[in-house]
Amino acid sequence: MKPWDAAISGRLVIPAQHHEAWLAAELDWKSVAGYQVLKGYISGETVRDIVDGVDFVEPREFLEINWAGDEIQLRSFQGQAGFTESMVGFAAAWAAAARFGGEGELIGVGVVATRFGYRVHVNAGEASVVRIADEELDAFEAVPLAQAVRERMTAIGGAMSDKLRAGEGPRPFARPSTVASAPAPAKKKSAGTKKPAAKKSKK
Repeated sequence: MKPWDAAISGRLVIPAQHHEAWLAAELDWKSVAGYQVLKGYISGETVRDIVDGVDFVEPREFLEINWAGDEIQLRSFQGQAGFTESMVGFAAAWAAAARFGGEGELIGVGVVATRFGYRVHVNAGEASVVRIADEELDAFEAVPLAQAVRERMTAIGGAMSDKLRAGEGPRPFARPSTVASAPAPAKKKSAGTKKPAAKKSKK
């Protein structure tokens, strides 16, 4: 299978009084219902390690986190290695919010050269992750969270526009085993195109 690219989009509301406790919480991915369907390397021990660890942007990738009041928003487009690490890391961070009254979801979908999808749902003190069924992918690719990533790619233009066009062609469905963990922790990318302002911004 040739190299592929994927997108992550998510929103999560954390009550103000639990904000710091959530950031300090230890990640416990294996306690999340359905965790077995999503494999990957988690490059941190706490939620803060994941949320504050956004320190790179490749020319053909982006990963942006923004705060809007009590809501954290995530948008990213990455290659296979970056997605594999980012998706499971942020999935664990989102899931950790369940015990702090958090509500929201995280969606990861294949965009270029493959089709697959994962969804993390956080609500009512519980968190779960599921593999989105192939027949449901069209619907999930059209939800506002997923569309926000495409809109951001269009706004960036250049290489991102090329990636969007590449994603318009036929894409095979990937099995869960295809979207597997990286063999080793990903090295930090060059900071040459770092976008500090995109790391976190309170509104």
